[in-house]
Amino acid sequence: LGLATPTALMVGTGRGAQLGILIKGPEILESTRTIDTVVLDKTGTVTTGTMTLAAIHTVDGVDPDEALRLAGALENASAHPIARAIALAAADRVGPLPGVSGFTNVNGLGVQGVVDGHAVLVGRPQLLAEWSQYLPPEQADAMAAAQAKGHTAVAVGWDGAARAVLTVADEIKPTSAAAVGELARLGLRPVLLTGDNEAVARTVADAVGIDEVIAEVLPADKVDVVKRLQDEGRTVAMVGDGVNDAPALAQADLGLAMGNGTDAAIEAADLTLVRGDLRVAADAIRLSRRTLRTIKGNLFWAFAYNVAALPLAAAGLLSPMLAGAAMAFSSVFVVGNSLRLRRFRPLTERDG
Repeated sequence: LGLATPTALMVGTGRGAQLGILIKGPEILESTRTIDTVVLDKTGTVTTGTMTLAAIHTVDGVDPDEALRLAGALENASAHPIARAIALAAADRVGPLPGVSGFTNVNGLGVQGVVDGHAVLVGRPQLLAEWSQYLPPEQADAMAAAQAKGHTAVAVGWDGAARAVLTVADEIKPTSAAAVGELARLGLRPVLLTGDNEAVARTVADAVGIDEVIAEVLPADKVDVVKRLQDEGRTVAMVGDGVNDAPALAQADLGLAMGNGTDAAIEAADLTLVRGDLRVAADAIRLSRRTLRTIKGNLFWAFAYNVAALPLAAAGLLSPMLAGAAMAFSSVFVVGNSLRLRRFRPLTERDG
């Protein structure tokens, strides 16, 4: 009985470490048994998070390089993946970027500041609309077409007018569809959570097999989404990688952080997935559940063994030699049953 739980925990967590799954504590195993919904952050979790500039759409008379230079200079002051993609593309295409003054990050909408004497806005059309800057029909159509392809499009305006749309592409990880399929087979309901436009989110969700999409969520509101799902009676797991995901990871019944994510996300999570492969999230839940089943199996057989053998020994029907050997064998059985966890195979091995 004393070996039943710690032995299975030691073997299960050790096998998890070999596979890049770090489990913070034994109580996490119980959480995986009751999970029925898994919320997946889009950028960096379902997609690669490595974005590249795909296209520039400017109004007539505006130089695309000038639009990229002003947007890139402003975005260079931000750490967001979309901002980094635009800034890197601008530096590669037009050279050194000018400085920015009065930089402001408008949470969930974009950024604004002054570049070379121009008041520049980069972000969602809503941000530009707050300054009475509206996209011309051609640029609005370009933004809609980009979003229909699953790309992210940002509007750029300066000196009182919307002048360009920049399209940024973020590729879906090739293993995400298999991971979502495995999560569904585990009885979990996948939900895609993102701050992106509904059309972009739906395109990505359709590509990987997710039916439920919650889009256009501000970073600070992700934790509210998790709370709302819990209020609906769901037991929620959250998978994310960014600093904005940390509160939601902490709020979820089970938090899983991608190991290539931020320290804040990793610290807030219950499980850390060292590799950036979403299939490891499914492996983590499978391994945790199997470890819990092994613990329960060990406890059952240890109890059953003693319940059956103790009356026989008390009645004198077992010799001391045989009873001693039987007691030693019970420990061997528990250890041997736990060691079967070493044969746990991840999806990457089964698929490959």
